[in-house]
Amino acid sequence: MNNPLARILKPLFQRKPAPKKVIFIGIDYRCFSLAKTLLDNNKQAQQTIEITAFIDDEPWNNRTQVHGATVFSPSEISALVRKHEVALIIQIQGESIHIADNIWDGILKTKAKLITLEQDQDLATMREMVYQACLA
Repeated sequence: MNNPLARILKPLFQRKPAPKKVIFIGIDYRCFSLAKTLLDNNKQAQQTIEITAFIDDEPWNNRTQVHGATVFSPSEISALVRKHEVALIIQIQGESIHIADNIWDGILKTKAKLITLEQDQDLATMREMVYQACLA
């Protein structure tokens, strides 16, 4: 493929892979900021991210919207993973949401990966770790 025009046009016609669906455990500032960073980076990213849901155990947050995704209670996470074929569950260490062991058992039986990020990492590092987990 030595044709210069073909080299220019090929990237324009290549399809991007389907977005990887993710769920965030928590809606604190770090989760909110990382989610925004991932969504803002979708235009340049080789692998786009689609936020399926946020998980929070505060009843007043249930069914609210964050970055276009609905907030659900922890008891719903396993069903959400299966229904939406979620590829990745993201949690940031220090988040105080309690998810029962039987719910974790249900999640671990799916193909979804769980990534736990450190609270003191910068957003760029977190973003790269999420992309690496999506590609693995």
